[in-house]
Amino acid sequence: MGGTSDFKGLITHGPWGGSDGDKWVYILQSPIEKIIVRYGTVLDSIEFQTNCSKGEPQSSLFGDKISRPNSKVTTISVDSPNEYLMSISGTVGSRSQHGVIVKSICFMTNLNLYGPYGIDEGTAFSYEVKDEVIVGFHGRAENYYLNAIGVYAIPKSPASPPTSTYEGKIKNEVHFFLSCSKCIMTLPRDAGPWGACGGQPWDDGVFSAIKQVRIHFGELNVIYGLQFKYLKSDGKSVMSQIHGGTDGVEMSLVNLDDNGEFFTGISGFYGPVEGFDGMEAIGSISFHTNLRIHGPYGKQRGAGYVSYSSTASSGKVVGFHGRNNGFLSAIGVHMEYF
Repeated sequence: MGGTSDFKGLITHGPWGGSDGDKWVYILQSPIEKIIVRYGTVLDSIEFQTNCSKGEPQSSLFGDKISRPNSKVTTISVDSPNEYLMSISGTVGSRSQHGVIVKSICFMTNLNLYGPYGIDEGTAFSYEVKDEVIVGFHGRAENYYLNAIGVYAIPKSPASPPTSTYEGKIKNEVHFFLSCSKCIMTLPRDAGPWGACGGQPWDDGVFSAIKQVRIHFGELNVIYGLQFKYLKSDGKSVMSQIHGGTDGVEMSLVNLDDNGEFFTGISGFYGPVEGFDGMEAIGSISFHTNLRIHGPYGKQRGAGYVSYSSTASSGKVVGFHGRNNGFLSAIGVHMEYF
């Protein structure tokens, strides 16, 4: 039994990893009870288990369905409802002819730390629950490995503790048909924003094309602001406001090739602002196009930095949105999928 979903209201994090393999989606109907990880030097597969409303196990496996001789299998048993997921982290990297895949993964709950499973090397990624509830996972997988993994979340209601079941809240905020074995999705048009909580939201909307990005820098270790040059449907260009701070002293330009170049996604890191106790902002950003990667711009690594990426699905960026806290605190994209 399958179905369709528009996933309206879901917050998308990731997926982190490569673009090979088939897309997969797993939406929780009830709190997660088991995570089964098959791994060696990389992740072979991941399997999630909950219970359907009829009390039957709901289980889906993504990646290699047959464990190789040198692989290990670990079952994480989550003591629901007393225990619940707080973060997911790991590393991704290249493996011979299979492109970029997930090399290690780690789950943290309110009670325990599980992992890392695999070899903890490559490019780090992480997602930590703040004012959200994890309601599903997504990514890419092939017959041999787990190529990518990401998280779906919804805003946490002040009246609903994270230990409560997800089903009612999902049905109120997200229209979907759920199968205990498979879910077919239509990708969300809006991805992100990724970055710090709080700040003033901004949204440029959707345009025919994006011609230029102006990245504003200052003395601190963050992106001060971004400004975009858009092309409207009537062929006229328009400049957005500067999103973030306006006191940057340096600026870099990203100009797209007029010969068919377009943005396909963004990636980077966000974390603490030096000298501002407790404040976080976007520390670095790269702009991915169908021809190249522009960047990275800003600081790539630092204590407490978290990676973000919107580059997993084939499509075109047609606008940007985010949050402003005096710096560029968060950034997201509007997508037109192919």
